[in-house]
Amino acid sequence: MKSLFIGLLFFTIVFTSCKAPNNEHENIYQLIERILPGKLSQFVLEDLQNTGDKERFELSAKDGKIIIRATNNMAFAKGFGYYLNTCCNTYVSWYLDDPIVVPEVLPTVQTPVTRECRFEKRFFLNYCTFGYTMLWWQWDDWERFIDWMALNGINMPLAITGQEAIWLEVWKDFGMSEEEIRAFFTGPAHLPWHRMGNLDGFLGPLPQHYIDHQFELQKKILQRERSFGMTPVLPAFAGHVPQAIKEKYPDAKITSLGSYGVGDQYQAYFLDPMDSLFIKIQQKFLSEQTKHFGTDHFYGADPFNEMDPPETTPEYLALVSKTIYEGMSSIDPDAQWVQMGWTFYYMKLWKEDPERLKAMIKAVPENRMIILDYFVEKEEVWRNTEAWHGAPYIWCYLGNFGGNTEMAAPIINVAKRLSEAENDPGHGKFYGIGSTLEGFSVNRFMFEWLFDYAWDKNVANVGEWITHYAKSRTKNDDPVAEEAYQRLIELVYNDQISNIGTGSLLQARPLLSGIKGYQRPNIYDYQELTEILGRMLDADEKSLQSIEYQKDLVVVTKQVLDNLIIPVRKKLNEAYLNKDLIELEKQIEVFTGILDDQDRLLATQPEFLLGKWIEDARSFGNDSISKAYYEKNARVLITTWGNEGNKIIDYASRNLSGLISSYYKVRWENFFEILRVSLQENKPLDMDAINKEMASFEWNWTNRQEQFNDKPQGNSLEIVKEIYTKYKPLFKIG
Repeated sequence: MKSLFIGLLFFTIVFTSCKAPNNEHENIYQLIERILPGKLSQFVLEDLQNTGDKERFELSAKDGKIIIRATNNMAFAKGFGYYLNTCCNTYVSWYLDDPIVVPEVLPTVQTPVTRECRFEKRFFLNYCTFGYTMLWWQWDDWERFIDWMALNGINMPLAITGQEAIWLEVWKDFGMSEEEIRAFFTGPAHLPWHRMGNLDGFLGPLPQHYIDHQFELQKKILQRERSFGMTPVLPAFAGHVPQAIKEKYPDAKITSLGSYGVGDQYQAYFLDPMDSLFIKIQQKFLSEQTKHFGTDHFYGADPFNEMDPPETTPEYLALVSKTIYEGMSSIDPDAQWVQMGWTFYYMKLWKEDPERLKAMIKAVPENRMIILDYFVEKEEVWRNTEAWHGAPYIWCYLGNFGGNTEMAAPIINVAKRLSEAENDPGHGKFYGIGSTLEGFSVNRFMFEWLFDYAWDKNVANVGEWITHYAKSRTKNDDPVAEEAYQRLIELVYNDQISNIGTGSLLQARPLLSGIKGYQRPNIYDYQELTEILGRMLDADEKSLQSIEYQKDLVVVTKQVLDNLIIPVRKKLNEAYLNKDLIELEKQIEVFTGILDDQDRLLATQPEFLLGKWIEDARSFGNDSISKAYYEKNARVLITTWGNEGNKIIDYASRNLSGLISSYYKVRWENFFEILRVSLQENKPLDMDAINKEMASFEWNWTNRQEQFNDKPQGNSLEIVKEIYTKYKPLFKIG
């Protein structure tokens, strides 16, 4: 009994010491405790009087305590993030599996710091991210990610999880059965494109268990985001309706907008905004959504994302805008419509007649439509549209398509563009900055730099920022490592845009020469990158043992191997054209060896594991049938994307251990066998037949269920050293 009493007393003391000192800033103290368990007592939070409309924090130290003073919760969180970055040399990852490494004894704040945010809104996410990255996330993953957003000062996240539960109630109210509605929804993997009105029903019907799970998850997401003072952007109705609703409302004016190339049976349908049914659906959806999820008055709606409108006259498009907004404001008088600017960059019809876009914008009351200038590293649309015809807009760096894993983050170019935009007197209603990445990838530092800029314009001096960033990766002052990072900036991260389909040749459907599809490697001096890798390996032992530094070594080595594939394929092609079977076999051995080593290298990192992606998917199932269903969704998205032989194949290609060995390598080996037979029998290649055979293999792969490692394997540092030594003689063959 005595030992039990002592145990309970100890538990009480420990629990009490970890609680927030007071309830006033409880959520921020909880953030500190999640990031730095057991160190809560070393922080003091104090309110800072807001003398203007700008968010601000002050960081200092007193009596052995770290003092954070701030104007609101977002500023407190950013101040804590600033302390971690600058004093602890730690950037917390957006991935739950990445450990947080800080000094055992927390450093003090040597010099008091004050920072003020220059942008009212800092937007983050893309509809596609909810597929390419967050598809299988549970609450623990979301909790870490929301913490990451808070630490980086992001206050306007897209929040579209769980909306199918709302739509289920809406469509039932309009006379549809649950079976019809769930068949209208796609499978989980393609919900982002269903939500954007691109396709219906593919890999459906959507399981009720998934709908219920996401509904409860969204409530947790919104509660946590709002606790930090974030204003989530919820969805609204933009005209996308089930085809089956025509049976209940035969006079409804509904038009097909296509199926995103997946198949006619998956076409999406658009209800004309002038139809009386339109506003009724909008009102029902927003009322139902607000009842369950609340509102912060920001609503995302994109009526024609990558789709041609039924009519393209400015008058019609103005009516579309007017009706969508009137439906919003009839339920929420404070509604602000947040619209993607992607389609206005991507679709020619908007550039052919500038009056179309102007009409859509001007039909909405002033300042009630906010545009996301979606892909500014490629094109700043505000410069070509009279600053979005007077509408508020958010300057957004995209940075990733499909979750591809190439090194590409044009930090120098973006720093220049962003600084010029901020200082341009003609920039109009420059409302904020943000990012619209399609998937998380290897270039996380770029997004952290972007949101640092919101609070400190001096980070536009990229050289100084990278000096500190290098220290955060090595955990010490290492001039050799710092030099390597600076060289990476100058070579790869200067102006290499992660464009549509920036991927590795090893991920491409096999060809002897040229590029088709979405795998388009960036071009720079590949030999210099290998030299930088060698320089990184010259870093001191403390740097080499840093977990973060080892991750960067893996990323650079991965890219070196991706680059090496290009000249090896060239030599393979030359051997085939010369009908030299011996040389062909030699180059095949080198090529497949690179794929094997790439697979082994990536197995050391959790974010590069096919097994984790699949196991996370299977965890949603409660029996063998449902687990297989979720695995199918997970496999399709990152390979065929659509059904067999569709045109979007490998759009979301990525270097994953397990995916290389079971999919990319097998596809290449099948192709190499065809080359052997072609030379032996002196027959030309029939690429149409080859591609048909490849399509069959790809689709069959999506139906398989073999297991892959879902936990990291191997010593990353030793494997990097081994690969560098092994391939060093080949680095100059290109």
